[in-house]
Amino acid sequence: MIYPEIADTPNERVTLPSELTLDQLLNVLSDGKIPIDEYGKGNAKTIHHLLSEVNEGEAVITIDNHGTVYREVNVLWVEVLCELSDGSVYHLQEDRQEFKDGRTKRRQLDSSIGEKLKPSENTEDAVQRALSEELGIDNSQSLYNIGYSERTFIPDAFPGIESTYK
Repeated sequence: MIYPEIADTPNERVTLPSELTLDQLLNVLSDGKIPIDEYGKGNAKTIHHLLSEVNEGEAVITIDNHGTVYREVNVLWVEVLCELSDGSVYHLQEDRQEFKDGRTKRRQLDSSIGEKLKPSENTEDAVQRALSEELGIDNSQSLYNIGYSERTFIPDAFPGIESTYK
C-alpha cells in the first residue's frame, strides 16, 4: 500500500483511521512486514485484538514513508496497597492476563496493574475501572500522584510492531 502524502517526506507518518476493516489492517501489517503468523500464539494477542484496540480508540497505528508500522497507546500504571483493619499493609499485584481464547499470559509489570486508557477517560475513572477489572476491587480510597513517562519497545503481545506507551 502506498501513501502518496508521505512518500517524498522523510520521517513523516500517516495515522490510520480509527475505523479499520480487518482487510485494511492485514494489508498494512503485510506491507510493513509484520509477522502476522505469530499473532494469537504464545503471549501474542490476536489480529482481532489489535483491530479492536484501534477501532475502540485505545491504540493509534501510524506508518512512515518506508511502510514501518508503529503503535501508540495511553496507559496508566497503578501501585495498589491494601491496609487491613489490623494495620497490616499488602502490595497487590496483577500476575497474569487471561485472553478470551483461554490462553494465560504471566505478567511482570513494574507496577501493581497496567491498563490502557479509553478515549476521553479521565485518570480517576481509569484507575477505578482498572481496580475493578484487574483486581476485583469496587470500593477503594485512592491517593495517587500523576506522573508521565514514555516507553518504546516491541512488546511480545504485538510482534514486530514498535509500540510507544505514554
